[in-house]
Order: sequence, then structure tokens, then C-alpha cells
Amino acid sequence: MDVETLTDASAFRRLWVEWLQLLTQLPFQSVFLTPQWQETWWRHFARERQLHLLTVRSEDGVLRGLAPLMLSHGIDVPARLQFIGDVELCDYFDVLIDPAYEQQVGEALASALVLQTSDEVELCLTNLSSHSRTPALLGQSLEDNGLSVALAEIETCPTIVLPDTWDAYLEMLRGKDRHEMRRKIRRAETAAHLEYTIASDAATLDEVLETFFTLHRMSQQSDKRHFMTADKVAFLRDLTHQLWASGWVELTALQADGVTIAALCCFPYEQTYAAYNACYHPDYRHLSAGIVLFANRIQHAIAHGFTHFDFLRGNEPYKYRFGASDRPLLQLLARTACPVSGSCP
Repeated sequence: MDVETLTDASAFRRLWVEWLQLLTQLPFQSVFLTPQWQETWWRHFARERQLHLLTVRSEDGVLRGLAPLMLSHGIDVPARLQFIGDVELCDYFDVLIDPAYEQQVGEALASALVLQTSDEVELCLTNLSSHSRTPALLGQSLEDNGLSVALAEIETCPTIVLPDTWDAYLEMLRGKDRHEMRRKIRRAETAAHLEYTIASDAATLDEVLETFFTLHRMSQQSDKRHFMTADKVAFLRDLTHQLWASGWVELTALQADGVTIAALCCFPYEQTYAAYNACYHPDYRHLSAGIVLFANRIQHAIAHGFTHFDFLRGNEPYKYRFGASDRPLLQLLARTACPVSGSCP
């Protein structure tokens, strides 16, 4: 196996087609792992970080593994080799490994990473799906090469395993949760004329995007107001257009009597429909806009044959009332002989 470290941003485009082909072979696939997502993040937030795209190729030159990493330098702390992205904006990270070559790729990557890890540099692989093979393939090899390795659960992505029909989904719910959902939907439909607008062309996409950002600024939740900074708005606007071209983003707005009262950004990717970010009009809380809009999107996902509805990071109680179950996110932290503690920022 031939391992190469690419440090120039032009590598994103050179690897684009191979990257996507390799991603299709993973048992767990996510839009966060696509070159579209990671290249867009890099353009907006790279700053002083150094790109470290590690490619692993077999003798025939075919890409068998890809570790999309970057080197970040802290103040009075070791430099950190970590995935491209940040945990505020990116819910999943992973090393891309061809399942047919996983042992060879894992060993080759581990050897290459050991050479880049020292007393001054630690390796932090965070937000790994519970389906990821990375901890098993890299963890032992890193330890065999003299590194201290710690694996921990750090977060959860509550997910619904979707049945074939909406009625079957409702039957999955606890009786109280099913009753409350139906009651809130009926109350909203009785109180106002509800309409759903799904961005279906570039003009509508921009319109719903602006509404989405406006609702965020109106939010009475301080975390939502503070999250949507100017640089994040620029990134999300750029990213949405990047993903739109591939059909990997859906923006849905809920109107009550012509007023937009909620908006939801989702990523339909492979067999998973993932709910990324939602916002609501503070004056229409009595209509339970969030419940109504999420229920609509779950029904939509079932109707279009998706097998999972992923609420992404966070253990907010409402996710479990929709029937979601925890799917842990893992972190692998490796350093030279000194003890491993703490977690990635």
C-alpha cells in the first residue's frame, strides 16, 4: 500500500471522483463525509490550519483509503491532527476505507500517522459513528506502534429506524407520544391554514434560505441566536448550493395563514434522512410548529423509502418522543507514551 500526504487544497478537486466512489463502499455513509462538504468547510474556515489528506492506494493505483485530516496548532497545548471540520457544524467524521482492503489500509494508515504524531502532536478522531470501523482498524495498530490510545463515547445521534408506512410508524410510538403528536397536529390545522414550501428551484432555495436565517435571528433561544454568526451564514449558504446540485439538501418552510413559522434543513443522503437544523417564529409557539414540521418530514422520509431518520447530535427529549433511539458517537485520542485524557474541543 502506498500512502501519500497531500497538503495543497487543490487535492480536493483532484480526488473528487475517487473520493465519492470510495465513500459509496462504506457501511455507513453521510453527507458530512463528502468532498463537497469538506472542501466547502476548508475554504471558509481553514485559516492557519494545515491540510493533511492521507491517501492510501493499492499497487494498481486505486484509492483504497482516505483520511481527511488537518493539523491545528494551539497555545500551550500539543498540536492536534484531526478531521477536517468542527463539531459545531459537522456531526459525523470518519476515515474512508475500502472494506475489501480494510486490514491493509488500517495498518498502512496507522504507520503513517505514527510518523506524524510526536510529543508535540496528538491524533484526535472525533464524532465517529458507532458503525465506523476506524477505531477497530486503527486503535490496535496505533498501540502496537507505541502510542497511548483512548476510545470513549462522547455524544449521541438519536435515530429512528423507519418502517414502510406512516401508520406503522405511529404504532411504533408510545401511546402518550402518539396521542400528543396527533393532538398537536390537529390543533395547528384547526387554528390556521398550514402550507409546506420545499425549495424546488434555485430561486426558491435562496428565498427559503433567507427565511431560515431570519427565523434564527428571531429565536428566543440564545444558543440559536449565537450559533448563526456571519461566517456560519456564509458557509451554510455556500454549502447549501453545493449540496443542492447533487440533491443532498432539502429546505422546508411551514406557513400558517401565509406567515412562515418554522423552517427545517435536512440532508437526504443514501438511505438516511438527516435533520440538521430547525428554527421557529417565537410568536407562533402555541401552534407547536416544530412538532408539526418534524412529523411532516418523517412522513415524507417514509413515503420516499428512507430507512432511517437521523436527528443528528444532541439528546434533546423531543427526539425520543418521535421514537428515536441513541446511536453513540465515539472519539479516538492517541498520543505518545504520556497518559490520554480529556476530549477534543
